[in-house]
Amino acid sequence: MYEKICEKYSFVKGFNIQPDWGRTGPQIWLNFDAERYEMMIKIGKERFPSMNTLRVWLSFDAYMQDRVTYLENVKKACDILTKEDICIIPTYFNGWVGMPCFGAFTKECIGKNKRSAYLKCLRETVEAIKDTKILMHDIANEPYNNAFDHEEYFAEVTDFLIHMTEELRKIDSRPITIGSQCYYRENKALCDMDVLAPHEDVITLHPYNQQNKPVEEFEKEFTEILDYLVQFDKPIIITECCWAAPTAEGRKPYMESELAVYKKYGIGYLVQGLFTSPVADLHPVEESYVEDGLYMAFLDRDFNIRPYHDIFNKI
Repeated sequence: MYEKICEKYSFVKGFNIQPDWGRTGPQIWLNFDAERYEMMIKIGKERFPSMNTLRVWLSFDAYMQDRVTYLENVKKACDILTKEDICIIPTYFNGWVGMPCFGAFTKECIGKNKRSAYLKCLRETVEAIKDTKILMHDIANEPYNNAFDHEEYFAEVTDFLIHMTEELRKIDSRPITIGSQCYYRENKALCDMDVLAPHEDVITLHPYNQQNKPVEEFEKEFTEILDYLVQFDKPIIITECCWAAPTAEGRKPYMESELAVYKKYGIGYLVQGLFTSPVADLHPVEESYVEDGLYMAFLDRDFNIRPYHDIFNKI
């Protein structure tokens, strides 16, 4: 029943990636260490031989601070990934805030009178990396993160996303997606999958098992999502998964339940995330600024696979 929407990208297996020298987009992309980045990618391939795709978070904030340096460094990163035969999903903008904020846009920033800066960033970034191994373009990560309870803001974000999608189609023919948080039932007027699906070529999902439900219950809820998505007749891929806990042992059941279900239905997936990094949720919780922190990296600071996280190689 689900083969048609799952099979095209069933080969995808990989990670979201943040390097380990910066906490924010400007720190990462304006102080880019190409030698270290290449070393980290090689280690990632050694630790996880089946890894074939990485979702790379870009930074509008870094672009605004120093567009020339930013574009040069993004190209260096994508050239390295292409050289290492890794498929790339560049993610241009971000709706998830993080702690500290990882460049999330707000309603005030994406109005039509200010949108030209985003359009220019998108055009110039795509131009810089167009000759690299891009699998698909991801316009924005979880763009409605702060808009689900605000109809006006939700509509503004939707207009922004459609505008960016239309612009991207003028300059590159590869598939376009937009990272979805899988909302489709609670409030029909404010459900991201319904709104995004008509404008994207690939439907991307972030179906975290946040409540650590038993695998049977999680599978039931996930198949309800698949049942809903069949109507759009578009391929799907999971670009974030594997909810976390403060400890590796605490995270184990989340990884087991999620990856077992995704394997069963033959869906390509990218877990969160490859490296330990200062970016939110990718470092030990005792270093976090929040009390309910998560540690979502698969490799520790010494690039060893964290306990239980070798499940990536076993599923």
